[in-house]
Amino acid sequence: MNVLIVGAGPAGSLVAINLGKKFDIKMVEEHQAAGFPVQCAGLISESCYEEFRKFSKKSLINRIKGAFFFSPNGDHLEMVGKRKGVVVERKVLDVELLSKASEVAEVWLKTKYLESKHKAARVVHESKEKFIEYDYLIGADGANSIVVREFGFKRPEFYLAIQFEASLECLDENMVELYFGKHYSDGFFAYAVPIESGLARLGVISKTDPLNYFKNLIEKHPSVSKRFKGNFFELNAGVIPIGLNEIVKGDVCLVGDSAGMIKPYTGGGLYYHLKAAKILGENFPNLYLYKKKYLEELGAEYTIGSKILKLYSVLSDRDYNELVKLGKDLDFSKLDMDHPTSLLKVLPTLIKEVALKPRLSAKIARNLLS
Repeated sequence: MNVLIVGAGPAGSLVAINLGKKFDIKMVEEHQAAGFPVQCAGLISESCYEEFRKFSKKSLINRIKGAFFFSPNGDHLEMVGKRKGVVVERKVLDVELLSKASEVAEVWLKTKYLESKHKAARVVHESKEKFIEYDYLIGADGANSIVVREFGFKRPEFYLAIQFEASLECLDENMVELYFGKHYSDGFFAYAVPIESGLARLGVISKTDPLNYFKNLIEKHPSVSKRFKGNFFELNAGVIPIGLNEIVKGDVCLVGDSAGMIKPYTGGGLYYHLKAAKILGENFPNLYLYKKKYLEELGAEYTIGSKILKLYSVLSDRDYNELVKLGKDLDFSKLDMDHPTSLLKVLPTLIKEVALKPRLSAKIARNLLS
Protein backbone atom coordinates (compact mmCIF):
# COMPACT_ATOMS: atom_id res chain seq x y z
CA MET A 1 0.00 0.00 0.00
CA ASN A 2 1.47 3.34 -1.09
CA VAL A 3 1.18 6.37 1.16
CA LEU A 4 2.24 9.89 0.18
CA ILE A 5 2.92 12.41 2.95
CA VAL A 6 3.08 16.07 1.92
CA GLY A 7 5.31 17.99 4.32
CA ALA A 8 8.36 16.86 6.29
CA GLY A 9 7.94 18.95 9.42
CA PRO A 10 7.35 17.30 12.81
CA ALA A 11 3.82 16.19 11.91
CA GLY A 12 4.84 14.59 8.62
CA SER A 13 7.93 12.95 10.09
CA LEU A 14 5.99 11.57 13.05
CA VAL A 15 3.39 10.06 10.70
CA ALA A 16 6.15 8.48 8.62
CA ILE A 17 7.75 7.02 11.74
CA ASN A 18 4.41 5.55 12.86
CA LEU A 19 3.50 4.12 9.45
CA GLY A 20 6.83 3.34 7.84
CA LYS A 21 7.29 -0.23 9.04
CA LYS A 22 3.89 -1.29 7.73
CA PHE A 23 3.46 0.59 4.45
CA ASP A 24 5.39 2.00 1.50
CA ILE A 25 5.89 5.65 2.45
CA LYS A 26 7.01 8.57 0.32
CA MET A 27 7.34 12.03 1.85
CA VAL A 28 7.80 15.25 -0.15
CA GLU A 29 9.05 18.55 1.27
CA GLU A 30 9.37 21.78 -0.71
CA HIS A 31 12.27 23.15 1.36
CA GLN A 32 15.83 21.91 1.04
CA ALA A 33 16.08 20.94 4.71
CA ALA A 34 13.92 20.34 7.78
CA GLY A 35 13.53 23.02 10.43
CA PHE A 36 12.97 26.04 8.18
CA PRO A 37 11.25 28.37 8.46
CA VAL A 38 11.01 28.31 12.27
CA GLN A 39 7.57 29.43 13.50
CA CYS A 40 7.56 28.11 17.05
CA ALA A 41 8.76 29.17 20.50
CA GLY A 42 9.73 25.55 21.20
CA LEU A 43 7.97 25.27 24.58
CA ILE A 44 6.51 21.83 25.31
CA SER A 45 5.68 19.87 28.44
CA GLU A 46 8.29 17.65 30.05
CA SER A 47 6.16 14.56 29.38
CA CYS A 48 5.82 15.53 25.71
CA TYR A 49 9.59 15.96 25.50
CA GLU A 50 10.08 12.47 26.92
CA GLU A 51 8.13 11.14 23.94
CA PHE A 52 10.27 13.13 21.52
CA ARG A 53 13.45 11.87 23.18
CA LYS A 54 12.85 8.55 21.45
CA PHE A 55 13.76 10.33 18.22
CA SER A 56 15.60 13.49 19.27
CA LYS A 57 18.62 13.55 21.60
CA LYS A 58 20.08 17.03 21.04
CA SER A 59 17.17 19.50 20.94
CA LEU A 60 16.86 20.38 24.65
CA ILE A 61 18.06 23.90 25.50
CA ASN A 62 16.26 24.83 28.74
CA ARG A 63 13.90 23.52 31.40
CA ILE A 64 10.87 25.49 32.58
CA LYS A 65 9.23 25.13 35.99
CA GLY A 66 6.26 27.48 35.52
CA ALA A 67 5.03 30.82 34.25
CA PHE A 68 4.61 34.43 35.32
CA PHE A 69 1.30 35.94 34.19
CA PHE A 70 1.57 39.71 33.76
CA SER A 71 -1.39 42.06 33.90
CA PRO A 72 -1.34 45.24 31.78
CA ASN A 73 -0.28 47.35 34.77
CA GLY A 74 2.93 45.29 35.18
CA ASP A 75 1.81 43.24 38.18
CA HIS A 76 2.29 39.49 37.91
CA LEU A 77 1.43 36.19 39.55
CA GLU A 78 3.42 32.97 39.61
CA MET A 79 1.84 29.77 38.29
CA VAL A 80 3.49 26.39 38.77
CA GLY A 81 1.28 23.59 37.49
CA LYS A 82 1.23 19.81 37.48
CA ARG A 83 3.76 19.49 34.65
CA LYS A 84 7.07 21.21 34.09
CA GLY A 85 8.12 22.46 30.67
CA VAL A 86 11.01 22.13 28.27
CA VAL A 87 12.35 24.50 25.62
CA VAL A 88 13.59 22.77 22.50
CA GLU A 89 15.52 24.01 19.50
CA ARG A 90 13.06 23.38 16.68
CA LYS A 91 15.70 23.42 13.95
CA VAL A 92 17.47 20.53 15.69
CA LEU A 93 14.28 18.68 16.60
CA ASP A 94 12.94 18.83 13.04
CA VAL A 95 16.21 17.58 11.56
CA GLU A 96 16.42 14.66 13.99
CA LEU A 97 12.80 13.68 13.38
CA LEU A 98 13.29 13.76 9.62
CA SER A 99 16.45 11.68 9.95
CA LYS A 100 14.49 9.06 11.89
CA ALA A 101 11.65 9.17 9.36
CA SER A 102 14.09 8.66 6.47
CA GLU A 103 14.96 5.25 7.93
CA VAL A 104 11.47 3.99 7.08
CA ALA A 105 10.34 6.34 4.29
CA GLU A 106 11.60 7.63 0.97
CA VAL A 107 12.10 11.37 1.45
CA TRP A 108 12.12 13.85 -1.45
CA LEU A 109 13.44 17.27 -0.40
CA LYS A 110 13.18 20.36 -2.62
CA THR A 111 9.99 18.84 -3.99
CA LYS A 112 6.86 20.96 -4.29
CA TYR A 113 3.48 19.24 -4.30
CA LEU A 114 1.17 20.78 -6.91
CA GLU A 115 -1.98 18.66 -7.22
CA SER A 116 -3.42 15.17 -7.48
CA LYS A 117 -5.49 13.45 -10.14
CA HIS A 118 -6.67 9.86 -10.02
CA LYS A 119 -4.38 9.08 -7.07
CA ALA A 120 -1.28 10.42 -8.79
CA ALA A 121 0.42 13.46 -7.29
CA ARG A 122 2.06 15.99 -9.61
CA VAL A 123 5.20 17.41 -8.04
CA VAL A 124 8.20 19.47 -9.09
CA HIS A 125 11.46 17.88 -7.99
CA GLU A 126 14.73 19.68 -8.76
CA SER A 127 12.96 21.73 -11.49
CA LYS A 128 11.50 18.63 -13.14
CA GLU A 129 7.84 17.60 -13.10
CA LYS A 130 7.21 14.12 -11.78
CA PHE A 131 4.21 11.99 -10.77
CA ILE A 132 3.93 9.89 -7.60
CA GLU A 133 1.18 7.29 -7.36
CA TYR A 134 -0.46 6.68 -4.01
CA ASP A 135 -3.33 4.88 -2.31
CA TYR A 136 -3.62 7.37 0.55
CA LEU A 137 -2.59 11.03 0.75
CA ILE A 138 -1.67 12.70 4.05
CA GLY A 139 -1.50 16.49 4.23
CA ALA A 140 1.09 17.61 6.77
CA ASP A 141 2.06 20.71 4.82
CA GLY A 142 1.43 23.38 7.42
CA ALA A 143 -0.94 26.29 7.92
CA ASN A 144 -0.93 27.27 4.24
CA SER A 145 -1.59 23.70 3.14
CA ILE A 146 -2.00 23.03 -0.58
CA VAL A 147 -3.75 19.76 0.28
CA VAL A 148 -6.35 21.63 2.34
CA ARG A 149 -7.13 24.02 -0.52
CA GLU A 150 -7.12 21.36 -3.24
CA PHE A 151 -9.50 18.96 -1.50
CA GLY A 152 -11.80 21.63 -0.08
CA PHE A 153 -11.18 21.13 3.63
CA LYS A 154 -12.52 23.81 5.89
CA ARG A 155 -9.69 26.19 6.78
CA PRO A 156 -9.06 27.26 10.39
CA GLU A 157 -8.84 30.86 11.53
CA PHE A 158 -5.35 32.34 11.31
CA TYR A 159 -3.56 34.38 13.95
CA LEU A 160 -0.35 36.22 13.17
CA ALA A 161 2.87 35.64 15.08
CA ILE A 162 6.21 37.40 15.28
CA GLN A 163 9.14 36.33 17.44
CA PHE A 164 12.65 37.60 18.07
CA GLU A 165 15.50 36.05 19.96
CA ALA A 166 16.35 39.08 22.04
CA SER A 167 18.33 40.24 25.02
CA LEU A 168 15.98 40.30 28.00
CA GLU A 169 16.69 40.16 31.69
CA CYS A 170 14.11 37.55 32.65
CA LEU A 171 12.73 37.47 36.18
CA ASP A 172 13.74 33.80 36.32
CA GLU A 173 15.67 31.85 33.68
CA ASN A 174 13.36 28.87 34.22
CA MET A 175 10.00 30.67 34.09
CA VAL A 176 8.04 31.67 31.00
CA GLU A 177 6.52 35.16 31.03
CA LEU A 178 3.07 35.87 29.51
CA TYR A 179 1.86 39.42 28.91
CA PHE A 180 -1.83 40.24 28.62
CA GLY A 181 -3.69 43.40 27.66
CA LYS A 182 -5.05 45.25 24.64
CA HIS A 183 -1.79 47.14 24.07
CA TYR A 184 0.26 43.93 23.66
CA SER A 185 -2.01 41.74 21.51
CA ASP A 186 -5.31 41.71 19.69
CA GLY A 187 -7.12 38.66 21.06
CA PHE A 188 -4.15 36.68 22.38
CA PHE A 189 -0.98 37.48 24.37
CA ALA A 190 2.72 38.28 24.16
CA TYR A 191 5.39 36.10 25.72
CA ALA A 192 9.03 35.56 26.67
CA VAL A 193 10.50 32.06 26.69
CA PRO A 194 13.96 32.05 28.35
CA ILE A 195 16.76 30.31 26.49
CA GLU A 196 19.69 31.17 28.75
CA SER A 197 20.83 34.00 31.00
CA GLY A 198 19.94 37.30 29.36
CA LEU A 199 18.44 35.73 26.24
CA ALA A 200 14.80 34.87 25.46
CA ARG A 201 12.41 34.21 22.62
CA LEU A 202 10.25 37.30 22.82
CA GLY A 203 7.10 37.26 20.73
CA VAL A 204 3.51 38.28 20.07
CA ILE A 205 0.54 36.29 18.80
CA SER A 206 -2.28 38.49 17.57
CA LYS A 207 -5.23 38.67 15.18
CA THR A 208 -3.74 41.82 13.67
CA ASP A 209 -0.49 43.81 13.44
CA PRO A 210 1.82 41.79 15.74
CA LEU A 211 4.84 43.97 14.93
CA ASN A 212 3.13 47.06 16.34
CA TYR A 213 2.12 45.15 19.48
CA PHE A 214 5.70 43.90 19.80
CA LYS A 215 6.93 47.48 19.64
CA ASN A 216 4.50 48.40 22.42
CA LEU A 217 5.76 45.48 24.49
CA ILE A 218 9.44 46.44 24.43
CA GLU A 219 8.86 50.20 24.63
CA LYS A 220 5.82 50.65 26.87
CA HIS A 221 5.21 47.55 28.98
CA PRO A 222 5.77 48.53 32.65
CA SER A 223 8.05 45.54 33.27
CA VAL A 224 9.44 44.41 29.91
CA SER A 225 10.53 47.88 28.78
CA LYS A 226 12.82 48.12 31.84
CA ARG A 227 14.40 44.71 31.26
CA PHE A 228 14.77 44.67 27.47
CA LYS A 229 18.40 45.34 26.53
CA GLY A 230 17.90 46.43 22.94
CA ASN A 231 19.51 43.57 21.01
CA PHE A 232 17.84 41.28 18.45
CA PHE A 233 19.49 38.13 17.12
CA GLU A 234 16.91 36.21 15.08
CA LEU A 235 13.50 37.00 13.59
CA ASN A 236 10.76 34.45 12.93
CA ALA A 237 7.27 35.22 11.67
CA GLY A 238 4.32 33.21 10.48
CA VAL A 239 0.69 32.29 11.00
CA ILE A 240 -0.92 30.06 13.61
CA PRO A 241 -4.06 28.12 12.61
CA ILE A 242 -6.67 28.15 15.35
CA GLY A 243 -9.64 25.79 15.08
CA LEU A 244 -9.67 22.10 14.26
CA ASN A 245 -10.91 21.39 10.73
CA GLU A 246 -12.48 18.34 9.08
CA ILE A 247 -9.34 16.12 9.19
CA VAL A 248 -10.59 13.42 6.78
CA LYS A 249 -12.11 13.31 3.30
CA GLY A 250 -12.20 9.95 1.53
CA ASP A 251 -8.63 8.65 1.16
CA VAL A 252 -7.10 11.99 2.21
CA CYS A 253 -6.39 13.03 5.79
CA LEU A 254 -4.66 15.90 7.57
CA VAL A 255 -2.19 16.01 10.44
CA GLY A 256 -0.56 18.93 12.25
CA ASP A 257 -0.98 22.62 11.43
CA SER A 258 -2.82 21.81 8.19
CA ALA A 259 -5.56 20.24 10.35
CA GLY A 260 -5.58 23.10 12.86
CA MET A 261 -4.09 20.78 15.48
CA ILE A 262 -3.01 23.63 17.71
CA LYS A 263 -3.84 24.35 21.34
CA PRO A 264 -6.28 27.25 20.91
CA TYR A 265 -5.20 29.00 24.09
CA THR A 266 -1.39 28.80 23.66
CA GLY A 267 -0.69 28.45 19.93
CA GLY A 268 1.51 25.37 20.54
CA GLY A 269 1.00 22.20 18.57
CA LEU A 270 3.76 19.62 19.03
CA TYR A 271 1.87 17.67 21.70
CA TYR A 272 -1.23 17.44 19.48
CA HIS A 273 0.90 16.46 16.46
CA LEU A 274 2.51 13.68 18.47
CA LYS A 275 -0.88 12.38 19.57
CA ALA A 276 -2.38 12.56 16.08
CA ALA A 277 0.50 10.70 14.44
CA LYS A 278 0.31 7.93 17.04
CA ILE A 279 -3.48 7.56 16.68
CA LEU A 280 -3.22 7.56 12.88
CA GLY A 281 -0.55 4.87 13.06
CA GLU A 282 -2.73 2.70 15.30
CA ASN A 283 -5.81 2.95 13.06
CA PHE A 284 -4.45 3.33 9.51
CA PRO A 285 -5.78 2.83 6.87
CA ASN A 286 -9.16 3.45 8.52
CA LEU A 287 -9.03 7.24 8.34
CA TYR A 288 -12.46 7.81 9.82
CA LEU A 289 -11.53 5.71 12.84
CA TYR A 290 -8.41 7.88 13.16
CA LYS A 291 -10.61 10.98 13.23
CA LYS A 292 -13.03 9.39 15.72
CA LYS A 293 -10.29 8.28 18.12
CA TYR A 294 -8.50 11.63 17.90
CA LEU A 295 -11.65 13.55 18.76
CA GLU A 296 -12.49 11.14 21.57
CA GLU A 297 -9.11 11.79 23.16
CA LEU A 298 -8.71 15.51 22.49
CA GLY A 299 -12.10 16.92 21.48
CA ALA A 300 -12.87 18.22 24.97
CA GLU A 301 -9.45 19.88 25.11
CA TYR A 302 -10.27 21.89 21.98
CA THR A 303 -13.64 22.87 23.42
CA ILE A 304 -12.23 24.21 26.69
CA GLY A 305 -9.18 25.66 24.93
CA SER A 306 -11.45 27.61 22.57
CA LYS A 307 -13.37 29.03 25.51
CA ILE A 308 -10.14 30.19 27.13
CA LEU A 309 -9.14 31.78 23.81
CA LYS A 310 -12.43 33.69 23.69
CA LEU A 311 -11.72 35.10 27.13
CA TYR A 312 -8.62 36.86 25.76
CA SER A 313 -10.91 39.09 23.70
CA VAL A 314 -13.67 39.39 26.31
CA LEU A 315 -11.52 40.47 29.26
CA SER A 316 -10.56 44.13 29.53
CA ASP A 317 -7.29 45.50 30.88
CA ARG A 318 -9.09 46.24 34.13
CA ASP A 319 -10.27 42.62 34.28
CA TYR A 320 -6.73 41.32 33.77
CA ASN A 321 -5.41 43.61 36.51
CA GLU A 322 -8.03 42.30 38.93
CA LEU A 323 -7.52 38.66 37.92
CA VAL A 324 -3.77 38.73 38.48
CA LYS A 325 -4.25 40.36 41.86
CA LEU A 326 -6.87 37.81 42.93
CA GLY A 327 -5.00 34.86 41.41
CA LYS A 328 -1.99 35.23 43.67
CA ASP A 329 -3.83 33.27 46.34
CA LEU A 330 -4.91 30.39 44.09
CA ASP A 331 -3.40 26.90 43.99
CA PHE A 332 -2.47 26.06 40.39
CA SER A 333 -0.73 22.77 41.15
CA LYS A 334 -3.46 20.74 39.41
CA LEU A 335 -3.15 22.57 36.08
CA ASP A 336 -1.68 20.60 33.19
CA MET A 337 -0.24 22.59 30.29
CA ASP A 338 -1.20 19.83 27.83
CA HIS A 339 -4.81 19.60 29.03
CA PRO A 340 -6.92 22.78 29.31
CA THR A 341 -9.72 20.67 30.83
CA SER A 342 -7.58 20.68 33.98
CA LEU A 343 -8.75 24.30 34.39
CA LEU A 344 -12.09 22.89 35.50
CA LYS A 345 -10.37 21.69 38.70
CA VAL A 346 -9.39 25.28 39.50
CA LEU A 347 -12.52 26.99 38.20
CA PRO A 348 -14.73 26.64 41.33
CA THR A 349 -12.07 28.27 43.49
CA LEU A 350 -11.48 30.95 40.86
CA ILE A 351 -15.19 31.79 40.67
CA LYS A 352 -15.31 31.98 44.46
CA GLU A 353 -12.35 34.38 44.51
CA VAL A 354 -13.90 36.72 41.95
CA ALA A 355 -17.42 36.48 43.41
CA LEU A 356 -17.03 39.94 44.93
CA LYS A 357 -16.37 41.27 41.41
CA PRO A 358 -19.78 40.54 39.80
CA ARG A 359 -18.87 41.99 36.41
CA LEU A 360 -15.67 39.94 36.17
CA SER A 361 -17.12 36.71 37.57
CA ALA A 362 -20.04 36.94 35.13
CA LYS A 363 -17.68 37.20 32.16
CA ILE A 364 -15.63 34.20 33.25
CA ALA A 365 -18.62 32.02 34.13
CA ARG A 366 -20.50 32.94 30.97
CA ASN A 367 -17.60 31.96 28.73
CA LEU A 368 -16.16 28.93 30.51
CA LEU A 369 -19.38 27.30 31.68
CA SER A 370 -21.52 27.88 28.59
